[in-house]
Amino acid sequence: MSIEPHPGRKLLVPPPSQTWGELTPEGEAALVVRFILAESVVTIPVHQFKRWEHVRGAPETLAVSTGEERIVIEGRELGEVRAALDLGRLCELRANYPRASGSRPGPQVRRITIEPD
Repeated sequence: MSIEPHPGRKLLVPPPSQTWGELTPEGEAALVVRFILAESVVTIPVHQFKRWEHVRGAPETLAVSTGEERIVIEGRELGEVRAALDLGRLCELRANYPRASGSRPGPQVRRITIEPD
C-alpha cells in the first residue's frame, strides 16, 4: 500500500481529500499530529511518540505510545495510517464513520481514544 499512487510522476488532477486525516506534502515532515476527538482536539508533538503497534483483527487497532499517554485508534485498513506515521507525514487524524450506502475505500477510523500510559 502506497501513500502516493505514482511515485515520481506529477498528478494531472489533485487527489481527493482523505476523510480520515491529513498528510504533509511529499518530502516534508509533520511537527505535530492533531487527533480530532468527538468533543476536543488533542495536538501532540511528533518527537514525543515512542512507538506504535498495528494489530490486525476485528477491529484493527493502532496503538501509539508517547511515554505518558497511549492513543488507541480502532477501525479497519489502518495500514495507510501506520505508513503515514512511519514516514513522519501524518499531521491530522479523525474518525470517518461509514456511510449507509456502503464502505468507502481506504482506512476507516471508527474510534480514537487517549488514555494514560
